[in-house]
Amino acid sequence: MTKLSFDGVIPGSKSVFNRILIVKSYFPVLEIKGYSECDDVRYMREGLKEIKSRSHIDCGEGGTTLRFMALRASRTKGVHTLKGTSRLMQRPQTGLLDLLRQLGVQCQMKGNELYIVSDGWKKPKQPLRLQLSESSQYASALLLNSWMLDFDLDFELVGEKLSESYFALTHKMVKQLGMRVQQKGSTYHVPAGERISHLEYEVESDLSSTFTMATAGALSGQALIREFPLQSEQPDKAFLDIFKRMHVEHELHDRTLQVKESTFLKAADSNLAMSPDLFPVLAVLCSYAHGTSRLHGAPHLVSKESNRIAKVSELLTLVGVRHENLDDGMIVHGDPHLPVKTGLIFNPDQDHRMVMAATLLKLKGHGIRIEHPEAINKSFPEFWSMIGVKP
Repeated sequence: MTKLSFDGVIPGSKSVFNRILIVKSYFPVLEIKGYSECDDVRYMREGLKEIKSRSHIDCGEGGTTLRFMALRASRTKGVHTLKGTSRLMQRPQTGLLDLLRQLGVQCQMKGNELYIVSDGWKKPKQPLRLQLSESSQYASALLLNSWMLDFDLDFELVGEKLSESYFALTHKMVKQLGMRVQQKGSTYHVPAGERISHLEYEVESDLSSTFTMATAGALSGQALIREFPLQSEQPDKAFLDIFKRMHVEHELHDRTLQVKESTFLKAADSNLAMSPDLFPVLAVLCSYAHGTSRLHGAPHLVSKESNRIAKVSELLTLVGVRHENLDDGMIVHGDPHLPVKTGLIFNPDQDHRMVMAATLLKLKGHGIRIEHPEAINKSFPEFWSMIGVKP
């Protein structure tokens, strides 16, 4: 078993970074404070530079990058080709195409490419309807790209609202920057000609990555995480409440989160509808709790970078954790004295969060060789140097 001893600052949130980069593409004078070198942010940063009358943009493996970029490119008259990995293009994109067409934009998916032919957005004859049962990213993409329009824009969010908290993050950001968006229930109104009123924006630490490092401290050693964003709208801040219910030894004081190896972890019932990214790492934490944990509320886990329910099940089976899969999560039977296994091989299926989950089991002493550990670069390239474990 490796004892973690971490003291540092987690890099900027990729969710926040990708949002603010879209805004900056409309207002180059906007200064962004913070840093992130992860693949998703790098593809967004480089892709925005490519937008012109004939654009060829590589979105890599990022669903956020593709969806935000498609709406951004469609604001520019011309022909745009967005490409991504086959895995990315196999993920649900119906809502994206429907939204573009409601805005008068021609679009077509073919193979690993999305083709967009646009004369700019056309004023809809009636309020747009955005189906959230597939993803909240379409609504975020629309709002982030509604600056300096020639017309008032009205839209309504309909359907089962999966990961709606990520849209709330977007909504708060644009309002902070000066967009006078008006909300009435599930309908929104954006006046024409909106411009930013602030010229600086600080990107806070990524709370998904923070949760991983904090969980590592709870399982083995300790973690001292500085510059914790106390007022964050990131949905994964929910892990603090989960930590309390699971009796994880932690203290948050003056923007520093201290987590110590916890001697008695209690099983928990956690609805992850608004924070599904917690699932892989949380399942590992629950594996060492006393009792049976139920993680639920996130049927969209099956269409993330991997089918995360299936991959977490594969990982837990590998190390001998008893569990049952649910359509929207998993039941995990914890064992604080789980025997250590060696000679294991795990393929994370190109999923960065599965790399994180498998690494925490290595931290607990399991002899797992992780194939394609570079998948972590999608969100957290600094992970290996911070965690102190080799893949």
